[in-house]
Amino acid sequence: MDKELRKLQLIDINILNDVVDILEENELKYFLIAGTLLGAVRHKGFIPWDDDMDIAMPRKDYDKFLDIFSKKLPPYLHVKNFMTDPTFKYYITRIIDDRYKVSELRNDNKSESITNVSIDIFPIDGVPNNKILRKVYYFKVLTYRALISLIQKENIDTARKRSIPEKIIINLGTKLPLKKFLSANKLQFKIDKLLKKQSDDSIYAGTIMGAYRLKEILPRDYFGEGKSYEFEGRKFIGPAKYKEYLNHMYGDYMKLPSKEQRESKRHFEII
Repeated sequence: MDKELRKLQLIDINILNDVVDILEENELKYFLIAGTLLGAVRHKGFIPWDDDMDIAMPRKDYDKFLDIFSKKLPPYLHVKNFMTDPTFKYYITRIIDDRYKVSELRNDNKSESITNVSIDIFPIDGVPNNKILRKVYYFKVLTYRALISLIQKENIDTARKRSIPEKIIINLGTKLPLKKFLSANKLQFKIDKLLKKQSDDSIYAGTIMGAYRLKEILPRDYFGEGKSYEFEGRKFIGPAKYKEYLNHMYGDYMKLPSKEQRESKRHFEII
């Protein structure tokens, strides 16, 4: 494994340990999700070629953490989201470690970025049980997300695989002077209001503001009361029905990708 990648992973896990200490002390629910859960189940730690760390919290616990308990984090950690920083391009919350910066260079050797090391926290929100209302809800959320991306066109991932209609929309939308008429930060607040309106006991729920969008909506009982999983030597809580969750997200999740796909597309250096 790349030594710098491993350094980054170890900093990530230290951030997670500090955050989870606060959550457990204050009886706030959380779940390992996405690739972090996959790493816990398949590798009992990080996916060897990955550095991302994602957890999700039921909306009430997420809001309590942000409003009250995030103030108990160590002084070197701070919360960053669209509410604390109007220029922040994501809806979700990022826990930043002020002590470490990472230089990230993609394989094309053309795009370099320097950021603080961080982990991501997503709110878990329900969706309408009624099919028609659910479709209307999805349309609103995805429209707001699309507009934010087009306003922040410099942040669009051009390397990501997209459908032809999506490519057409991006091509046309980025040519429009949307910044003159719309504020990305105001749209993020609109999304926030929309998500918070959803029921806590709906049949389906998930992290719709994640990278996989609607795919991250699944039966609420997949999360349940949670289950303990080993991750880098410590037990963390993940969805109770981990098999169903991972099958939904990744298909045959225990099968390793090809050797080429296991190569990181990014190169890191802790600075």
